[in-house]
Amino acid sequence: KALGWASVCAMYVGPLTIANAWLVLYTWLQHTDIDVPHFDNDVWDWGRGAFMTIDRPYGPVLDLIHHKIGSTHVAHHVNCTIPHYKALEATEALKKHFPDFYLYDPTPVPLALFRVVKNCFRVQRAPGPDGMHLFTSIA
Repeated sequence: KALGWASVCAMYVGPLTIANAWLVLYTWLQHTDIDVPHFDNDVWDWGRGAFMTIDRPYGPVLDLIHHKIGSTHVAHHVNCTIPHYKALEATEALKKHFPDFYLYDPTPVPLALFRVVKNCFRVQRAPGPDGMHLFTSIA
């Protein structure tokens, strides 16, 4: 029996859209927030770039499914060769040794998403000579 477009959409397009929307949302929340700066090329360096990502709590189920990549993402940026089963240990070491650079946001994901959508509309140069840019809202 031949399947029509509705079957293709139900079995392929729908799941593909949901999976990609989740991947974009997850990645966006790892790299975007009101206190995560961007830097000009002349002041950016590997250390600044590696720490400009955010660990968030995604809950036990999503942490299990994703091997805690959302709650140990900073460690991934600092050293992408760390295996997922050592990422929690690496994250704890980063928290201990780099407390001024490590970023963690305990806000629940739906509220964090709302804050990012509302307040991270564009990047604007921050006051001062350091070549830093911060997200601002549309208003």
